[in-house]
Amino acid sequence: MEREIGRYIEQLKDAYEGDPWFGRNAKVLLSEVEGTIAFEKLNGQHSILELVWHMATWREFTINCIHPSPNRNLKYFEELDWRELDHTNRSLWPEGLKRLDDTQAELLNQLQKLDDSILEQTVPERNYNFRKVVAGIIQHDIYHLGQIAYINKALKQA
Repeated sequence: MEREIGRYIEQLKDAYEGDPWFGRNAKVLLSEVEGTIAFEKLNGQHSILELVWHMATWREFTINCIHPSPNRNLKYFEELDWRELDHTNRSLWPEGLKRLDDTQAELLNQLQKLDDSILEQTVPERNYNFRKVVAGIIQHDIYHLGQIAYINKALKQA
């Protein structure tokens, strides 16, 4: 019998580096972003750089829900959510991409250790279960990948 958590793992893999139904995966979309465009803000909105760091933060939150660290409560992640990034520091782009790669690998690693019973358990400091947080991180990534694709296309045409 296929595990439910296995289906979530496959969806995470597909959206990140597979052949997702919605279009180009995260690795392809991010490889299409020129370094200078990653730092630009379209109409005062978040830059692609900020979106990548934001996505990594909430993956770290999800990992922390599964394997809690005493130093990383909900407040810790909320404070990092839309952190101020120095848009003159060009090293933040490759660092953000690496962080996203690392959090993808760690999230998959943590999920593979679990069985479906965790999906009904309540996430610490939240009023929803692990099924919602695992499905939510997939939805979150896809939402922001759409933003990244739009911003990248718009800035390349500008």
